[in-house]
Amino acid sequence: MSLNVKKRDLIYERVDGKVIYYKDYELVLKGKKDLEEVMADSAIQLKIKNLLSYYLNSLLMEKGYIVLTSEIGIKLNKGGFRAIDVGIYLRQDFEKYSDSEHYLPISPIVAIEVDTKAQLEKISYMDYIYRKTQDLFQMETIKVIWILTKPKLVLIAKKESWIIKNWNEDIDVIENISFNLEKLLKGGEK
Repeated sequence: MSLNVKKRDLIYERVDGKVIYYKDYELVLKGKKDLEEVMADSAIQLKIKNLLSYYLNSLLMEKGYIVLTSEIGIKLNKGGFRAIDVGIYLRQDFEKYSDSEHYLPISPIVAIEVDTKAQLEKISYMDYIYRKTQDLFQMETIKVIWILTKPKLVLIAKKESWIIKNWNEDIDVIENISFNLEKLLKGGEK
């Protein structure tokens, strides 16, 4: 078990002066789970993030983009921060901050989220998705793609419209680049 874990170690995001903790954070504080258990990805989340990163980087790098993964820390314009799973940036924009030890002050052009690690106590899952998407829209982000593993759905959010698709449908990302999650997971996207 994780020793000496403090509640502050379990902060996932901070929005509007309020802290959002990692899901099941209280189990870590009670010594029933390790810190790593609540912070780590499931196998399917990890697979999706890595496949998307590799696939999109191979297609977007020559167009001047970089695809980043991990818990990308984004400072919000209104204060606080959000964590992003996969972010597509213009390489030249990211390079300005690539040596920084702080959260990025810029959001990705396209953000891709695979589920969430947030402990949702007072808001619904969809409310959380909506609020996080709106925070990103208030910055430079033009599209947020939510991959939901339990219902196997993809939610594509743009400022003007939100669309829900199945995993077996093509998902337009940027600059005529798309992916089909079902094919990608089966090794069929090349």
